[in-house]
Amino acid sequence: MIKKTMVSICVACLVLGGCTEDNLLSDSRMPLSTEPVTVRLTLGIDDYNTSSDGKTRMEEIPHVLSMSSPDMDVELVATPAATRVASSPTAAITEDNAVYSYMGFQFDGTKSDGKLVEKKFFTSPDGSIKTDEVEIKPTLEGQKNMVVILANVNESEFETMIVGNSTYADLQNLCMTLVTDDDMFPRNKVTLPNGGGEKTGIVMCGQTATEISSGKQLYISLKRTVARVKFNIKTTYPHFIDVEHTWNVTLMNIPTQSYYNVIGRKAIFPSESSMDKTGLFWTKSLTTITAANPVIETAPLYIPINLQQVVPTSTQKTRRDNAPSGGTYLQIIGLENKTIPGGNDLNIVKDFSIYQLFLGKNFTTDYSVSANYDLTYNITLKGNSPDDTNVIRLIPGYFSGELTAYNANGTALPSVTDANAVKWQYPNKIELHFSDGYYPAGSSSGSTNQGEKNLKWYAGVAFAKLGATSLTDGRKNTALLQASGTPWEDYAAAYTCYRGTNGYDQGIPAEDILWYLPSVSELIGTWISSSSTQEQLAESYWSSTADPNADKAFVVSNEGKVYSDAVGNTHAVRASQDPDKATHAGSDN
Repeated sequence: MIKKTMVSICVACLVLGGCTEDNLLSDSRMPLSTEPVTVRLTLGIDDYNTSSDGKTRMEEIPHVLSMSSPDMDVELVATPAATRVASSPTAAITEDNAVYSYMGFQFDGTKSDGKLVEKKFFTSPDGSIKTDEVEIKPTLEGQKNMVVILANVNESEFETMIVGNSTYADLQNLCMTLVTDDDMFPRNKVTLPNGGGEKTGIVMCGQTATEISSGKQLYISLKRTVARVKFNIKTTYPHFIDVEHTWNVTLMNIPTQSYYNVIGRKAIFPSESSMDKTGLFWTKSLTTITAANPVIETAPLYIPINLQQVVPTSTQKTRRDNAPSGGTYLQIIGLENKTIPGGNDLNIVKDFSIYQLFLGKNFTTDYSVSANYDLTYNITLKGNSPDDTNVIRLIPGYFSGELTAYNANGTALPSVTDANAVKWQYPNKIELHFSDGYYPAGSSSGSTNQGEKNLKWYAGVAFAKLGATSLTDGRKNTALLQASGTPWEDYAAAYTCYRGTNGYDQGIPAEDILWYLPSVSELIGTWISSSSTQEQLAESYWSSTADPNADKAFVVSNEGKVYSDAVGNTHAVRASQDPDKATHAGSDN
């Protein structure tokens, strides 16, 4: 058994060979002695930004890394943290190094199927590490056991670990899972026994595979099972300095599971299910402010580790394009709003800028969030050109307008059936709005709620197609459905893209409309070009194209299926525009 005694922390002995892979050592499968022996246990806490695989400091992430692209500069700072030493009575105990409790586990052998032979729970309400003389069952000469220490945990969290029955693999499968975002996860609330109260601590882990004999010096270094990140954002871009924007900073693709022991883990971890990724990731909104010349400093955030495969071909320029689907990334959105006179609280976006920055230990090949790292990202926004891969604008290609024929000289012909035609092309590019639309405020349709995203194509009682049957020209269809004299609010899908995105009144000519509900061919082209973004899209989208042969309109699903559906059924909408006519600040027009 393990017997509670007094504690010390040893920093000098942290460079151990104890953090071994589960399968490196043979399992003795020999019965252990029933007589415990005295073993000196010393625990220490690793510095931040040291690797779990025993690499030296010289092989670790440089103290400062930087990257520059046309529209964003980023400096990555690996923040050092001094290790607390027990011999110093004045050493400060902070959230980053407090140990309010710990569990000790001893496994017979070192393989994943090694049986649990002992577990014990210790507490220290003041956050110091307390150990002294420890009695552990000895091993036979030349044989090793795995000893695991987990700090800032509750004894109740390991009730399923049964001595003589549970294995090391069972322990490795245990994790905390996010239920609600209460600003606690992935830190842990420790309830101390005997009225000791509640403490919030960072789960730490350490293990060593060792031969145990009387008088053994057993050193185990503890690593934080999470990473700590912080973001500082500013701008040098004149438009952002001069014009007020609403800025939202969100961390995306954060794992919902934080494992008690992260030593020896390899990518991909936590493992992804190819069948169902629901619930594997969550997002955390870090801040939202409305300001010109923003200076944003987020509070330090603790997040679970997210290990992804290295992408050897990735460069700074192609980093976002090559990113794995499960990589954790920072998203910055700047919205420039405009006021609509008499618009009854319409939230109209005049312009938007979106940036995505994938985390990792470099700006090229590494996409992993590793345990025990404390990283600060200093970000400077310099522009919003779509040519910068850090800037997000969904421009699938030329899929808009009427199909046009061209001769060998590149001259447009009057008919697509012209005998001189050698090339056919849609004349206009299409750009998708960055989010799904919602029914705008201040509208009076009795059957559609304000803010609704699941929309009917037509929500009235006297349906008419109004000539909106073009397969290719969504702007023309939208103009017909929102023309003066029509019950425009009842055409909920078109109204959401026309009124809700632009703030227009009825009757704007097609050529003057900016955002509109795309036609079915525009949606098909969008799907072909951007199907890799399916996880960010709704299950199905309305087009502006009415079915000429039925009281239906065409829909394109997230899987690329095209069909017509009754206008009273509901689907999502996403507004589109011709980017060459857009008013993005910083563009050439």
